[in-house]
Amino acid sequence: MSGRSSHTVTMERTAAQPAPVRAAAREAAAPGEAMDFQVIDRKSLDVPAWEELTRRSSFFHTHQWVDTCAEGLSPGARGEFLCGYSRGRLVAGMPAVIISRLLLRSFYSMPYGTYGEVVLADDADAGLRDEFYIHLVRYLKSNRFSRISITDFDRNFSRLIEPFLSHSGTFTHIIRLDGGAEHTPPDRKINGHIRAGQRAESEIEVVRTREQLNEFYRLYEMTEKRHGSIKLLYSKHFFASVLKHLGGSEMLYWNCLMHEGRMIGSCINFIHNGSMFNWQTVSNYESRHLKPNHLLLAESIRYATERGVEEINLGASPPYAHSLIDYKERWGGVKVEYDSYLSDSWFRRIFGRLSG
Repeated sequence: MSGRSSHTVTMERTAAQPAPVRAAAREAAAPGEAMDFQVIDRKSLDVPAWEELTRRSSFFHTHQWVDTCAEGLSPGARGEFLCGYSRGRLVAGMPAVIISRLLLRSFYSMPYGTYGEVVLADDADAGLRDEFYIHLVRYLKSNRFSRISITDFDRNFSRLIEPFLSHSGTFTHIIRLDGGAEHTPPDRKINGHIRAGQRAESEIEVVRTREQLNEFYRLYEMTEKRHGSIKLLYSKHFFASVLKHLGGSEMLYWNCLMHEGRMIGSCINFIHNGSMFNWQTVSNYESRHLKPNHLLLAESIRYATERGVEEINLGASPPYAHSLIDYKERWGGVKVEYDSYLSDSWFRRIFGRLSG
């Protein structure tokens, strides 16, 4: 598509103003009520307590996503749960995946831009977040990670003033659904593309089998190559981990479009807390006249609406990807900004240059 949509809207989400974290924490915690900070591995995690803490957070805070990443990313990956307790109750937490390769250990909350940061219990004092940050900084510094990457969708992490973390802003687009009503894209041309695709003899299926996974990965390779990627971010093993840990659950809607016995497009969606995250969309460019991307997103929106989902997150876009941004806005996506934080050690920077 050419040109920017005339209905561009940016949702204002103001980051919390930086504040001296230690002072806020001292005011929040009365004597004898200091937070008990613990780093817990997956086997020791109190799953019901973590599920209660994260029930209003993003999908990427769930232990299911941690499990998916820990098994799927590399043999050196493991999940950790940074937990803050007050009076014996879990009141704050941050999910993380630690990846070890050669001499380098990296901390991700969460991997490759999926959302992390601190979750606070609904009834917890806001000052406990600042106290958690104090423990977090000590933990990060003492472990000497070669990389620290934290993605903060709710923009609370700006309260943490630490020079070793560099900040960058990014954005996604979110479609707000109207209480179960059918979603009508503001650009009428979208409906035309959907109707054109529906006239073809194609069929939408749910991805469940290894054979479908193989076909999906073939399209993933084609799509990434078309977008100029030199090295694939995710392996087939990672997508197999998605299917293993989430397949058959209400958290995953992974659909595909079949035409004449071939998969020509596929889309992975995660569902949690009234939100659907449209994570990976792949397609065969030679079949673009069959409108696989339009049909798959339309079906995902229909699926979400029937299940009472309130919003659909279309995922981050590079700022220079004007056609992609325009495409999301034509569907009714509203731009929402959020924050990312990164720290790379000098050794990692040198190693990265030497390794290519």
